[in-house]
Amino acid sequence: MTHNRVPNTDQLCDIEAIKQLKALYCYFADSGQDAEAFADLFTEDGVLDEGDDGIFKGRAAIVKMYKSIWPYLRMNQHLVMNPVIEINGLQATGNWKLLQFMTTRDPEGDRALMAAGYYNERYVKVEGAWRFQHVSAGVHFCCDAASGWATEPFAAMFSEPISAALGIAPPQPSDPSPV
Repeated sequence: MTHNRVPNTDQLCDIEAIKQLKALYCYFADSGQDAEAFADLFTEDGVLDEGDDGIFKGRAAIVKMYKSIWPYLRMNQHLVMNPVIEINGLQATGNWKLLQFMTTRDPEGDRALMAAGYYNERYVKVEGAWRFQHVSAGVHFCCDAASGWATEPFAAMFSEPISAALGIAPPQPSDPSPV
């Protein structure tokens, strides 16, 4: 990471375009309405690494994951901030902080959850547009909104039957992101 270096005008335009790409990622991740548009934000062979919740390689796998999880979400809200974006020609890296609020649908009772985490990302510029090449998401906590992270920092998002159907592992603490 380069500290205290002022980006040039072209780099500032690229940084802003990557911020817009991330805003669209959040918009589609939260809408549940357009799996193909969400996947199109990635390169054809792009990777979405959700850690214990799965690694999805290629647009087809990303579409399949999106369509399989949304029937179990009532509400999803990604809030991303503090981007650190480094441009290197037609490639770039980005690190973001995440706050997320969601309500999951479950026959055993809907769950209100809140999470804090991070994204580490790689981007490439393809035909003049930035795309995600690799998105790696991690969490510091994902807890029941009522009990909070001090009581149960890694609550299950779904009941065991739904988690098994989605191929989601039981919650595990992850390593904190680099600062």
